[in-house]
Amino acid sequence: MSSNVDKREITSQSIPGYFTGSCSKEKMTQSSFLDAVQCLMDKPAKSGLTATTSRFSDLQALHRGMTTTAYADIIHHVGQFLPWHRYYMHIYENLLRDECGYTGPIPWWDEQKDADSGNMWQSSMWGPDAFGGNGTGSDSCVTDGRFANYTLHIGPGDEDTDYCLRRAWDNENAIANANSTALNHCNAYNTFSPWWDCISNIPHKGVHTYIGGVMADIKSSPGDPIFFMHHMYIDRVWWKWQKEDPINRLYDISGPTLNHTANVEPAGGWQNATLHYELSSFNIKPNVTIGEVMNTQGGYLCYGYD
Repeated sequence: MSSNVDKREITSQSIPGYFTGSCSKEKMTQSSFLDAVQCLMDKPAKSGLTATTSRFSDLQALHRGMTTTAYADIIHHVGQFLPWHRYYMHIYENLLRDECGYTGPIPWWDEQKDADSGNMWQSSMWGPDAFGGNGTGSDSCVTDGRFANYTLHIGPGDEDTDYCLRRAWDNENAIANANSTALNHCNAYNTFSPWWDCISNIPHKGVHTYIGGVMADIKSSPGDPIFFMHHMYIDRVWWKWQKEDPINRLYDISGPTLNHTANVEPAGGWQNATLHYELSSFNIKPNVTIGEVMNTQGGYLCYGYD
């Protein structure tokens, strides 16, 4: 990230931003951002992780690997869920900037606004010159947009096969999980433990599930570029919750470090997430602690949201 505080920009049909054609000196164009994502898809893999073919697939393989460690899935339904994904978004941003020359702000999808509109898919980001729309045909393959007919090699799940980028939208259920009613229900919690559990299971999981296709695959979901728009939004939801009461919330962390997939007690016994817990990216970037990513303007990170 740059030395100045970066702004992560909104994307919604009814709000000026990348995906409505609005552009200024301060904003890169929609095309520049998507060019950078495509650049990651074209650059060769560096991670050495299984089945990787590109820098973009390094990110997908990293996410899958964290769901299948020797002990358990260590990035979902755990206390480090939000910190790890914030770290993951930081890695994504750094790859876009450092390896693909991207200099603009990072966009995020205003899911709450679109859900409240009654049409979860209203944003022009789903258009033929952006991320493309719903899947079609018996395989639900995405056949329009910048990533039309894109072939994935990691997944589904633990498999390594060639398959298309898939989506299978469910508007009604996506709205129910992402609208203001759902978000307000979660934001009524004042402490991290019940709040993150609510966010994880409703707006986070719900939108994954009801975009469907690749996004509904808990292990390989980053194969759909929309994954990062979704998780930038989830990160912003956390950022806003922290800002509401920074004294009590900025460094509030709790929850188990292993989830229900764990069937072997780790050496040292069962642990809870603390600020000293180390987040890993399989050496794509150096490890960091949870404490280093709690504050988006704390030194290691340097960004805010509009």
